[in-house]
Amino acid sequence: MVTQALRGGGGNAAFKHTVSGKQAGPAVVVRRTAAIGDALCATVVADKLIEQGYDVVFQSHPNIHCVLRRHPWITRVEVPGGHADIDLDGAYERDLNRRNRHFHAMFMDVANAQLSSRGLNLGPPTNCRPVLLVGDDVRNALRAAFSKYERPWVFICPRSDAYNVRQVADGVWNDIAAKISGTKFWIGRHPGPPNTIDLNAQHMDNVVEWLSIADLLVSVDTGPLHIAAALGTPIVAISQSSSPELHLNDQNDFVAVAPALDCLNCQQNVCPKNANIPPCQYIEPSLVANWANARLRSRFNNDVSAIVPIYQPEVQTLNRCLTSILPQVREVIVTAEAYSRVPEGALRHERIRYVRTGAAQIGYGRNVNFGARHSNGRFLLLLNDDVFLDPGAVDRMVAEMVPGVGMVAHLLRYPDGTIYHAGKTRSPGMRGWGHIDLHQLNPTIKAPTELENCCGASVLVRRGAFYRIGGFDEDFFIYAEDDDFALRIRRDGWRIIYTPHATGIHMEHQSTKKLGDIMGAVNKANAIFHRKWGKYLDHNLNRIPGNFDYE
Repeated sequence: MVTQALRGGGGNAAFKHTVSGKQAGPAVVVRRTAAIGDALCATVVADKLIEQGYDVVFQSHPNIHCVLRRHPWITRVEVPGGHADIDLDGAYERDLNRRNRHFHAMFMDVANAQLSSRGLNLGPPTNCRPVLLVGDDVRNALRAAFSKYERPWVFICPRSDAYNVRQVADGVWNDIAAKISGTKFWIGRHPGPPNTIDLNAQHMDNVVEWLSIADLLVSVDTGPLHIAAALGTPIVAISQSSSPELHLNDQNDFVAVAPALDCLNCQQNVCPKNANIPPCQYIEPSLVANWANARLRSRFNNDVSAIVPIYQPEVQTLNRCLTSILPQVREVIVTAEAYSRVPEGALRHERIRYVRTGAAQIGYGRNVNFGARHSNGRFLLLLNDDVFLDPGAVDRMVAEMVPGVGMVAHLLRYPDGTIYHAGKTRSPGMRGWGHIDLHQLNPTIKAPTELENCCGASVLVRRGAFYRIGGFDEDFFIYAEDDDFALRIRRDGWRIIYTPHATGIHMEHQSTKKLGDIMGAVNKANAIFHRKWGKYLDHNLNRIPGNFDYE
């Protein structure tokens, strides 16, 4: 039996965990007593502890236990009482900068401060995506029961029961529902308007199960919003007195829409402008419905959204990239972090959107995650801004997206015509991958082929697969994030296909060379990668492609 104790002095002896799952001592007790959304946000602290090898007991209000018991790794859920090793009550309520800070960051800061005396630090607030699970047997039974209704299945959560600054009037919801395709289910605790089917929701346990089969949730910022995010259900979220973007993670499939007001995210529970009928209760129905219908297309059509992350691009290079893909995709999302710049003269088009996150120095993967959640395609073309696709390349990749395929890569050449990427492989006994046919003229692989790994400079990813694994690991800055992404795609049961029939040019390192210490970034990324996947490589040194039987 292997045990692990918290680093530090004698006061740490109570914190023990056994790899076998049998508790060897008292678990870490985490407390967050308030509402469903707060408690679910706080479970990211539990997740970090569990990643480091500790059992967690989570204390919260008994009304929330039916939700928290769906968490796959928390040892036990209890009512608040007695000692809590990490007390998150009041964590954001006392934060003077809470209008500008993410809930996960505030919870992680408080947890790290309380654990510092014990020599434990949970690290930065990366990969903070709460998770809930509903069993396949329950979901299959629900799908059978709901099969009499036309797909898509859209669920509407109209209001918070506690605060009128998180409510939209039923008349507005009726107009919204009339414009959204499919069947609309009402999960408010009061009767629904005419354009919805009222499910008479009275118990949160039912809501959790319903949302596990939903094609989309349209909601204000309240408990079901957080439940849907933890289940991986796509969301159209309405911003009012609080911003969903400060609660949800870019690894969730959501878009936030807002009324045309300058007072949003006031963090007030009583509206200073109109305590009885806050102005944020009204939102243009077409705005919500248009985004909902765009998201629903991604469930049933073969639309492709190109995601192009930029740092400090040269305008000629960026425009050549955008010009090459614009005729091949439904939309292009150019995504920039706070220190990025969109160069003067960058191509503008009604199907190109430039989005910017307020976070700085987030690296490639987090930039892609941010851009992806602003997209609507069933397939996501993840593309470096120095890649120029040949005509027809996207259609040839889509043709390989048969059931079971999660990602498709393709042939890339340098500007001189020699090969940059014709697949990736590793030799027996090796712990890393190399590009097949690098700097050669003729590719070895002549037909679409399943591979263990591929280059991430230009890949087509199934949206459902992207969000099932939570997008890119936020702990990576640059380098190795595509290797990690490919292994997680495969571990989740998806296949990776390389096709030589889709082609393009890659200039290579046009953004990363501007970052300074490239080798430092490479070494840091490799350390993270081998910490995560060392056991995989050891298990599969002479097995290519590898399997995950060691887990």
